Amino acid sequence: MLNDIVVVDLTRALAGPHAAMMLADLGARVIKVESPGGGDESRSWGPPFVGPDDEPVSTYFMSCNRNKESVTADLKSEEGKDFLTRLVARADVLMENFRPGVLDRLGFPVERLHEINPGLVILSITGFGHDGPEGGRAGYDQIAQGEAGLMSITGPGPDDPTRVGVPIADLLSGMYGAYGVVAALHERTRTGRGRVVRSSLLASIVGVHAFQGTRWTVAHEVPHAIGNHHPSIAPYGLFQT
Repeated sequence: MLNDIVVVDLTRALAGPHAAMMLADLGARVIKVESPGGGDESRSWGPPFVGPDDEPVSTYFMSCNRNKESVTADLKSEEGKDFLTRLVARADVLMENFRPGVLDRLGFPVERLHEINPGLVILSITGFGHDGPEGGRAGYDQIAQGEAGLMSITGPGPDDPTRVGVPIADLLSGMYGAYGVVAALHERTRTGRGRVVRSSLLASIVGVHAFQGTRWTVAHEVPHAIGNHHPSIAPYGLFQT
């Protein structure tokens, strides 16, 4: 479906790589640009590791980087910047999950990227938004789960806030980001121009509170964790059979 789309993936860890992988799974050519001397830090997140002893690969890294091509480039060097410029010139999408301002300091603000390639769709993922008072903070999944209130409605009871068993903030922000990129690519077929798509860990969690959110915003009830039971539907939960 996206066989004619080229994605430059500057992301690392999970949120951004997951977004890029979703496009790769749809057929896009994804070129993952990693830093020299180790690359994406998730390569070392384990155990478990697989592969030869001299080049073990983390299964964590594999879970969000399939169907990609990997290259290394030092984006702080002139050679690396020239390499990225050439990639951007022929790409359809660029993805990054640096802290706000990092790409600007590397010499690639949005204006410069669109000067190189007016049709470029840019996905930027942050922890806590791009331009609010918390915009400069580094984002970590469990912190986002806690601050967004998800941990307070997860677990055995109200006194035991519990992290979801997978990094759901990372995964959701990546999914929302990929969703926005596909919409922006569709828009480009009409306008000929790319746009910036933004998502964040915090907003992605808040966006899926669903009925738990409206319990507060509409009914002014503060939801809390009740294990496997449901506040509005019965029977619901785990039962001996």
